[in-house]
Amino acid sequence: MHLDEYEISLARELGLCNSFVKKCQRLLERMESRHGMTTAVFLDRWQQGKLSASREFATWQEGAEGLQRWSEARNEYARLLGIMKI
Repeated sequence: MHLDEYEISLARELGLCNSFVKKCQRLLERMESRHGMTTAVFLDRWQQGKLSASREFATWQEGAEGLQRWSEARNEYARLLGIMKI
């Protein structure tokens, strides 16, 4: 059964996900600029233990993980919303 409330809720959740994706992307861009390396390079070095532990690096890692999770959620909400609009 298709109700407008479902579509409204999905659209709201999609908007929330988009907001968090953008927030994570801005964080990663700041870190990349500040440290002169991409997030992929940072994560590789971080996981190999080549970087000293710091709160800033932990925040960078959390931002990368958050981007992954929020992007996956966003994609799923977009998929479901697409189905609802068919």
